Amino acid sequence: MPLFQRYINLIQIKSLEVNMQTNIKNPDRMEDTDFLTLEELKSKAVFVPKRIGVAADHGGFELKEYLKKLLHETGYEVIDFGNILMKQDDDYPDYVIPLAIAIARGEVDCGVAICGSGVGACVAMNKVKDVRACLVNDTFSARQGVEDDNLNAVCLGGRVIGHSLAWELVKTFLNAQFSGEERHRRRLAKVTELENDKNPL
Repeated sequence: MPLFQRYINLIQIKSLEVNMQTNIKNPDRMEDTDFLTLEELKSKAVFVPKRIGVAADHGGFELKEYLKKLLHETGYEVIDFGNILMKQDDDYPDYVIPLAIAIARGEVDCGVAICGSGVGACVAMNKVKDVRACLVNDTFSARQGVEDDNLNAVCLGGRVIGHSLAWELVKTFLNAQFSGEERHRRRLAKVTELENDKNPL
């Protein structure tokens, strides 16, 4: 099904006043179909992440292990892109870039990348096409980043925030739903256009 048709389905949901929020972290994971009933629209438009990728260097290793355990206990399938051992001289791109590629390919539904501040991980993640990652330190940004900007990854600072807050941010991110509203789709389309332009300058 063409991407525009999937968005038309979202508009159909709103026009039928279905009391639900919609989430398309990765629209290409939706199955092809020609016509959807209301119940099918509900099931197709809402995408619940199940496979979560995590990655961290030494600055985020302890927090990664903590979050991984909680995600497992909550029922998520967690794919660990490393580092699997604490190593003081490792480099965050070696772990967060494979995570980003997996998100772009649809091999995981979304991701959590961690380094000391979260900044480097965020910079690296966003170099991969179709990845929309953001450094978050508050629940408002973790939620609104998905609702408005369709984030598919969050970046955290292992040396900046505590474990409890990090878990709240991850839960908020995973529970948020992309609104699918026209103004947000319009803005994302402009970002995608830039991303697809190999010589924007």
